[in-house]
Amino acid sequence: MEKFSSLAVLILAAGTSSRLGEPKQLLKIGNDTLIKNAVKKALKISSKVRVVLGYKSDEIINEIINFPISIIVNPNYEEGMGSSISYGMNDFFKSTNVLIMLCDQPLIPLSHYIKLVKKSIENENTIVCSKYQNRFAVPSIFPKNYYKNLEELKGDKGARKFLEENTLEFVSLQDEFSIDIDTQDDKKLLDK
Repeated sequence: MEKFSSLAVLILAAGTSSRLGEPKQLLKIGNDTLIKNAVKKALKISSKVRVVLGYKSDEIINEIINFPISIIVNPNYEEGMGSSISYGMNDFFKSTNVLIMLCDQPLIPLSHYIKLVKKSIENENTIVCSKYQNRFAVPSIFPKNYYKNLEELKGDKGARKFLEENTLEFVSLQDEFSIDIDTQDDKKLLDK
């Protein structure tokens, strides 16, 4: 499979999984954990992959330590997703674009990520995001001209508000693939 040399991938996996009651990053989907599943997908499209950890990072690192990726631990992960995006973007790879993805959306097919990348290549200075459940959301690709804005995100304000305020292109994703694994009920979806 073709890797896109101008693309870096930032995987957000720092959350506390408070609604689930256990580290979602370590939940199994098939033979892999959610974090390992996300890393494997990311490595299929880019050789520049960075994972932002926080909660239970010592345990989660063991799952992905042997992959050719960069792993960083956000000391302020409890502040929320905006904090982790900002921390992950700090001194980021010298790449033209960054794909921001979440480790807790395991049902998103690799083909969707590839569509995002291809649309991004066609619209090189424009944000390309996913659209599902009638909203724009991650996974999204941000061109380099937005890196500074991403570094300035704070607290629990993730990319959603940022997406709503900027010109963008999008790739539709079927709602059933967009599920975040946040609760025990969501966890049951992994067993289907």
